Amino acid sequence: MDLGVDPAHQADRLAAYRPRVPTSLLAVEIPAPDLPAGEPAADGEVDGFDQPTLDPRWSTLRRPATPDWVTLTARPSHLRLHGGRSPQSLVGPSMVARRVPSPDGAFEATIEYRPRSFRHLAGITAYHNTRNWYFLHVTADDEGQAVLRVARCDRGELSVDEADGVPLGEARRLRLGLDLQGAVLRFRHDSGDGWQRIGSPLDATVLSAEHAEEFENGQIRALGFTGAFVGPWAWDLTGGA
Repeated sequence: MDLGVDPAHQADRLAAYRPRVPTSLLAVEIPAPDLPAGEPAADGEVDGFDQPTLDPRWSTLRRPATPDWVTLTARPSHLRLHGGRSPQSLVGPSMVARRVPSPDGAFEATIEYRPRSFRHLAGITAYHNTRNWYFLHVTADDEGQAVLRVARCDRGELSVDEADGVPLGEARRLRLGLDLQGAVLRFRHDSGDGWQRIGSPLDATVLSAEHAEEFENGQIRALGFTGAFVGPWAWDLTGGA
């Protein structure tokens, strides 16, 4: 995919998404939804993060929800998520997600986050497995300024949409959302001026079990049995390889 950037620069950017061991803990916070008192979400579910442990409808990826990386008690009515390893790593990811129950639906989260380098990323994901996912995330550009971008992985092929990145200025709190409509996935964001689309419509079938199944020389390489999930995801890739 041609993003209109220097190939060497793009290779360095993509290298930041490879497996690394975090040496620092950069946290993203997910506040309770900003709804009027007593008002439920229309035709949906809202988690106010007002309990000391995660609701059982949330899942974590390959590790239990222990206080060293996820907590609901450090700040009332907030989920605090410390950055973990990249998706190619089989240990140490920092994802809290919910299973997608229908081909049509939406997910929204408000995040408070400020990256210190392009190796810090936090946002929301639509995820099937380590080789098939989409990630709307806040990171830092070459000048260290916060920017919102979309990354995607399709059967292990990674790309980052730098050309359509949205500069965030000094904003620390913003809403992120995604919409699933059958085979189409769209991301959106709101930093105070209302919802805006980011990027082009995406192929939601990448998140399906049928797409995730891979064969090599007639042998099964990967099985697609987990189903799709959506939720917040945070990476801290500042460690050594």
